[in-house]
Amino acid sequence: MASLTFCSALALSGCASQPGTPAATPLLVGAEGGVCPGAGQFDVAKIKTKNAAEAAQREAQILEYTSITPLPPGAEEAETRLRVRVPPTGMWPLDTRITLWKAADGAWQIATDNINYGVPPPPPPPPPPIDADGNLLPGFENWQPEPPPPPRPPYTSSALNPGDAAALDAFLSDPCYLNGPDRLPYSVPLNEIDQYGREEWLCPPDSAYYMAEVKQPGLPPRYISHSCYMDFAVSKLLTAATYMIPTLTPETE
Repeated sequence: MASLTFCSALALSGCASQPGTPAATPLLVGAEGGVCPGAGQFDVAKIKTKNAAEAAQREAQILEYTSITPLPPGAEEAETRLRVRVPPTGMWPLDTRITLWKAADGAWQIATDNINYGVPPPPPPPPPPIDADGNLLPGFENWQPEPPPPPRPPYTSSALNPGDAAALDAFLSDPCYLNGPDRLPYSVPLNEIDQYGREEWLCPPDSAYYMAEVKQPGLPPRYISHSCYMDFAVSKLLTAATYMIPTLTPETE
C-alpha cells in the first residue's frame, strides 16, 4: 500500500501543483501519485492545524454521539470497526446510527438502529364496543382488545453485501484517507482566494453533521467528521458508510 502523505514540491518530483497554487504549498498525494481529491482546492495543512487545536474536544464529542450505535456480539471487541452517527437536524428528521465491523473471519458485518422522527406515531387502537354505562354491546361479549405491537428490535444486523465490503476496504486503505484530514469543519481554508474574495469556503447552513469513530489494527482510533460533503476521501467514506444497509431476510424484515 502506498504511504505517500504531504509532499513538498521543492523536494519530490512526484508532487503535483494545481494551476495558480504556490509552488511551495504541500499537497496530499494518492497511491497513483496524483493530488488527492479536495487537496487541490482546499489547504490541507491549515485544515490539519485547525483540527489539532480542537482534537480533544472533537474526540469527546464523537465518542459521546457514537456511543449509542448498536454493538451486537462481536462488534465491541472487533479490531476493525466504524461507529457512524448522523444526528437529526431541524431540516432532517432521521437519526442515523450504524456500526460496521469485521468479524473474526474477516467478513464485514453491519448493524443499524436508525430512527426517523418524522414518522407519525401509530393510530390509537379502536375504542371498545361499549354502551353509555360501560357495558359491552350485545354480540361483543367475548371481545378482547388488540394486543400491543411488538417492541422495536434494538437493531437490524446482517453480513455486509460484497460490494459495500469491498468499498470499505478500499476506503480504509486509501492514502488519501489515511493521510488526509480527520475533520472537515464548517469553514474550510482554500488554497487561494476565490473569485468572491473568500479565503474560506462555508458549508450550507442546513447541512447534516456526519461523524464516526474508526478503529483499524495497528493504528490509533480516528475520530472523523464533516460539516457538509466535500471532495475529500474522509467525506466520501462518511457518506458511503452512512447509507449502507443490512441485507434483509424474512427474519430481519
